[in-house]
Amino acid sequence: MNQEHDQLFHGFLDGTLNQGELGKLNKILKESPAAADQFAEIALLHGSLHSGFRSGALATKHTHAVANIPGRKPILPSSKTLLPWAMAAAAAVVAIVALRDPETGITTSPVAEVEKHNTGFAILTHSVNSIWSGTTPAEGDLLPQGLLELKSGLAQIEFFSGVSLVLEGDAALEIISPDEMRLLRGKLRAHVPRPAIGFQIHTPQGTALDLGTEFALDVSHNDSELHVIDGEVEWHEESEPDILLTKGQALQLTGKENSRIEAKPERFTGPDQLARKIAAYQTDRFTDWQQDSRATENHPELLAYFPMDQLQDWDRELPSKAGKILPGAIVGAKVVEGRWPQKEALDFSPNGSRVRVHIPGRHQALTYSTWAKIDSLDRQYNALFLTDNYGLGEPHWQIREDGRLFFSVGLGKGKLHHIFHSPVIWDYTKSEQWLHLVTTYDVGTRTCVHYLNGEEISRESAPGEKGVGALVIGNAQIGNWGLPTREEPEFAVRNLNGRLDEFTIYKSALTPEEIKSLYLSGKP
Repeated sequence: MNQEHDQLFHGFLDGTLNQGELGKLNKILKESPAAADQFAEIALLHGSLHSGFRSGALATKHTHAVANIPGRKPILPSSKTLLPWAMAAAAAVVAIVALRDPETGITTSPVAEVEKHNTGFAILTHSVNSIWSGTTPAEGDLLPQGLLELKSGLAQIEFFSGVSLVLEGDAALEIISPDEMRLLRGKLRAHVPRPAIGFQIHTPQGTALDLGTEFALDVSHNDSELHVIDGEVEWHEESEPDILLTKGQALQLTGKENSRIEAKPERFTGPDQLARKIAAYQTDRFTDWQQDSRATENHPELLAYFPMDQLQDWDRELPSKAGKILPGAIVGAKVVEGRWPQKEALDFSPNGSRVRVHIPGRHQALTYSTWAKIDSLDRQYNALFLTDNYGLGEPHWQIREDGRLFFSVGLGKGKLHHIFHSPVIWDYTKSEQWLHLVTTYDVGTRTCVHYLNGEEISRESAPGEKGVGALVIGNAQIGNWGLPTREEPEFAVRNLNGRLDEFTIYKSALTPEEIKSLYLSGKP
């Protein structure tokens, strides 16, 4: 291989090339198909090694490829002999073109995409009144190996093997694998379908080996019980004969002499009871939110309030609960279920979706607040709330493709604004979660503060030359940006791929305490 090409290829994949070197690499890939094929092969192996060695899988599966790395020899077969998936990936590699973003002024370069990976053996699918100690998972979170302590409430956990269990606090469990766990204390009821037969739950007294299909455990330090609700379970205890239990049978486990008792499934919360409790909990939370929503309407600093409540599929107006603000015009967005089954939200995924609004006045501070359930961040910028244009004092609130909140204020033609980024607030593991997003900006101090789920995550002040006299909104859009001109139909594609629920704007920078209260009152 050409040594210069080799250095450029690996430099790009390591992220060490400067702009001049990026331009040279771009030229090589455009002019040499052979170099492009070689780059594709190296990028494929680079991505595989990066992800595979973290899990240990490639340590045994690709030792022949690894051995070739130090000498910089050809590290995969020629493109003619690549597997079909590798050929498809190689064909997808495009020339590296440096792009200068017109809004941020940042130069970026696209890279070959590496397949995403998840980590975990189970999913937290539902919870009711749950209080956790230590690790605090949210609904939809993947659960890896390790300890979980549920101090109170209920939680439903579904293992990738197919096992579904309902855990009752106070309880502690350790996830070991998709087919194995340890219950240290507390109560659970497990359903084990045929593909998951052989699921094991270890306890301080012994191990329950499920042979299908439903059983329950109540583990305490002194007196534990195993109940078979349906099917069969084997009980294994060190130095003791195995015991086979069938439907309706149970064991009382004292640590000395076990005794058979009658199974009592009513003592354990099952999926049906959990569903009823979830429905009752959601109804109570929705009723509480309705009361808090009426209080929001009377907030002295309220500028605009779109609760997204009581919408119908055919509604094309978004009612406003702030006296001077007219209803918004819904374009393309679909009415869907919101944070509760009784409440609506708007899905901005369809192309061109947006809500057109008009917010008058000049303001010395603003607070933006909304609930978002994001499916993906497949735009470079994903709109939350943007003014139609980007003139002096006009604010833009959006999410970068890398998952960071992005806030900026226009400084007028030819002047580069200051960008206020948050840390990453979203990745694909949060696609099933409602997130409470808040950003405040104060003109006098030029300070922007980002919040996630009631907690401050970043605070930054812009330099003095990046300040403005006032914030001005005027015509704006929720969930998108850009309108075609009369002569040119093109516009920026920034519609959010996801749902927004309850959008609020205040004409002051709310305090951390007020924002925490907003989160708690609106939390589903």
